[in-house]
Amino acid sequence: VDKSRSRQNGGMGLGLAIVKETVQAHGWRIKVDSQPDKGTTFTIYITA
Repeated sequence: VDKSRSRQNGGMGLGLAIVKETVQAHGWRIKVDSQPDKGTTFTIYITA
């Protein structure tokens, strides 16, 4: 992680941790696809 870029917008860095806990609590799934120099995609599979 490029620390200089990750702090440009401030924040506490808790966003993904909270998302992970929420996804797990509901029994949903989360997929992470990361490509160097292109970015990261997070997909959440929510069951009805």
